[in-house]
Amino acid sequence: MSEKTMLSKHGSTEFRIVVARDAIPAERHAAEELKRFLEEMTGADYPIYFDDEPSCETELLVGGSARVSGLECGIDIPSLGQEGFTIKTVGKRLVIAGGRPRGTLYGVYTFLENYLGCRWFTKKVSRIPKRCCVELPVIENDTQVPKLEYRDPFCAGNMDSDWHVRNKSNSTMLEVGDTHGYKMEYFPFVHTFDQLVPVAEYYDSHPEYFALVDGKRLKERTQLCLTNPEVLEIAIARVRQWLKEHPKAQIVSVSQNDCFDPCQCDACKAIDEREGSHAGSLIEFVNKVAEAIEPDYPDVIIDTLAYTYTRKAPKYIRPRHNVAVRLCSIECCFAHPLSECDHVASFASRSWARDGFANDLKEWAKVCDRLHIWDYTTNFAHYLNPFPDFKVLAPNIRFFIENHVTGIFEEGNACRGRNGELDELRQYVEAKLLWNPELDTDTLVNEFISGVYGMAAAPMREYYDLMHAQVADKDVHMGIYDTPHSPYLSLDFIEKADRLFDRAEMLADDKNVLEEVRLARLSIRYLKLTHIPVEDPGRAALVEEFAEDLKKFGFTEIREGMPLEESIDILRRGELKLVNT
Repeated sequence: MSEKTMLSKHGSTEFRIVVARDAIPAERHAAEELKRFLEEMTGADYPIYFDDEPSCETELLVGGSARVSGLECGIDIPSLGQEGFTIKTVGKRLVIAGGRPRGTLYGVYTFLENYLGCRWFTKKVSRIPKRCCVELPVIENDTQVPKLEYRDPFCAGNMDSDWHVRNKSNSTMLEVGDTHGYKMEYFPFVHTFDQLVPVAEYYDSHPEYFALVDGKRLKERTQLCLTNPEVLEIAIARVRQWLKEHPKAQIVSVSQNDCFDPCQCDACKAIDEREGSHAGSLIEFVNKVAEAIEPDYPDVIIDTLAYTYTRKAPKYIRPRHNVAVRLCSIECCFAHPLSECDHVASFASRSWARDGFANDLKEWAKVCDRLHIWDYTTNFAHYLNPFPDFKVLAPNIRFFIENHVTGIFEEGNACRGRNGELDELRQYVEAKLLWNPELDTDTLVNEFISGVYGMAAAPMREYYDLMHAQVADKDVHMGIYDTPHSPYLSLDFIEKADRLFDRAEMLADDKNVLEEVRLARLSIRYLKLTHIPVEDPGRAALVEEFAEDLKKFGFTEIREGMPLEESIDILRRGELKLVNT
């Protein structure tokens, strides 16, 4: 064949899309998506045929089928797992075939993206190039199998299933069905001790089920006594109940509550002292749960956390093969790569993290067959605070994978409404890097800024660079609870950023771009308001205007877990804490 074959020319095409008659729904959806975007690009009609209908030379073969097998094109579908795929040209045909359930679907989106220039930046903004002529290049063998089984660029304001699947995210939070290839079913989602053995149900009659701290069994903000055999029995029964009620669950969380104070009873203390970590009693408990359910649920994974006081790996005990450990980076600095920076946020007791996160990661990698990461990508006390972490995303993901991590949850803004602070840009970059951590972050940022901000792209890129310049110094650290008065959010930075947003608003060439610019600018408006004295006569009106704009944009929170109106009242009173937590 010639170097390139015409997929379309002047609104017409000889190509047809072919899918197996017995294709699974995700493969049929892949064929429909290929048809949809090719037709949007070219205006030509791409009919869909089944593989038992007469063939022709010019076909786009989607998914494994008898037609693909007959070509003897050397695609080993079983080796691709659930999500891998191969794209290759065979004569004048294009083959996109992958593992089930999601591989072929990801292959179609990768073909559209890498070879035809499509992009899905946000759930509202895409780039589907319009072309009168589309050429099919020679693709000898583009085979991709993800290094991560679990890739979640979480941001609650965008849980659009189409966006996530098109960007090859398999978030457990999505509402997806068979057409999207389902998802990794996770139930319930972390911090589950109180669901396993509820305080309200058991404390009054059995206080011994709960953590002994300083000689007292805690009722409020407590953990479980992990060596109490009755607690284990109740927990196993609860997990069985959950699996009966949620038969599709692949991962079940047995994990500490989101507070401190592990049990100090003699039995728990003995295990933890032997293991050199409170993870000792936790892993011993979780292993017993996992062992108990395995005969009836051999494919279910029991998930737990290595979080705050359990972050350090145990010396001797090992997680079972059906246990996943999710290591959390909550105390860390997010301005510099985790492999290079051992800074610990002031809210954290250094005894939890005395050896540094990087060392803890390496130690868990030695003892755990299924290691996942819970990483953090926003300021949870002030969602609108600029959070310049983009430059560490790729090196951190690569560092995780080098240490045998198989899944990453990037926890961003949990506001169910609209988000600001460049969250959509961050989510896009994360999704791309979680699939392929070798991609260049600057390239991803530039294409997003160009695609979303149009004529305003230049000042928006300057703002991005200005934001990251504030934390370029190795001695300037950034945590997830920093206040708006943190050193890297100086008045000089705010003034420069304000001027860049003035330019961006002036250059915005349509109302949608202007809205995106103004959404991003809310971060700087928030910072400015925290610096204006409460007694300033013009401040009250500015706060009310800001509050109305938040509501117009659809915000429901600007601080984790706090209703919007409550946060606005705090802003009205000027009661923001001025010392970092």
